[in-house]
Amino acid sequence: MGKVIEKDELITLVPHKGKMFLIDRITDYDLTAWSICSETTVRDSCLFYDKKSDSLPNYVLFEFIAQTISALTGIRIRENHLPINMGFILSVSALKFGVPEIKQGETITATANRTGEAGNVHTFEAIVKLSDKEIGGGKLTVLEVKKEDLE
Repeated sequence: MGKVIEKDELITLVPHKGKMFLIDRITDYDLTAWSICSETTVRDSCLFYDKKSDSLPNYVLFEFIAQTISALTGIRIRENHLPINMGFILSVSALKFGVPEIKQGETITATANRTGEAGNVHTFEAIVKLSDKEIGGGKLTVLEVKKEDLE
């Protein structure tokens, strides 16, 4: 582990583009263990930023988790020279966030670890931290489909 991928490189590894691309960097990943950690600083330029409250609503933390998992898939595809796949979220469970909002300038860390798999279905446990304090997380199950199977 200990591998950093900055935003300019990261955007080439995920399907999210423009204002929908939310994470700043990958701070660590391990393809063998299927684990990844991302980091994002909240800015008022974020698509979901609420100027009235000067913050992001807590539900956006889910998207940080989803994009972190998507980044792991993109890294795995690139490093193993695999064909590009599409990912679909099948289920979300035990999703909890212990803060109502995240203020501008605060740093969000999302960590995801694969805890199960059955063929092309993968389950991840995720934890979200705000300034190194755990504030929530949940479990996501995703389906990975070959791009050509969708056409």
